[in-house]
Amino acid sequence: MKLIAVLVAAGLLVGCATRPANNQAATLEQIKSRKYTTADCPNIDQNIQWLETQLRLRGLHNAVPESLSEPDRVYNATVRISIWNLRIGCANPRRFSKT
Repeated sequence: MKLIAVLVAAGLLVGCATRPANNQAATLEQIKSRKYTTADCPNIDQNIQWLETQLRLRGLHNAVPESLSEPDRVYNATVRISIWNLRIGCANPRRFSKT
């Protein structure tokens, strides 16, 4: 019985160690690597929420762009472009087509 308790506890500790930290924003490269298409439209709310969370984690959600440092300004602009790409693209699915 003690062996089972030890194995369960060890499994819980390993599970906690492998979970990503939720308090760190994605990098600019990670944001840029996400390419959205019409396949993402059914989950538009979740995708936009994830992007807005990245802004909050960086402290940029309500920031005035003119007051930001260059790296923060680029990050802020890139995330907001992705948000509008989803909003406009999903409202007009032909936008995502390559024709």
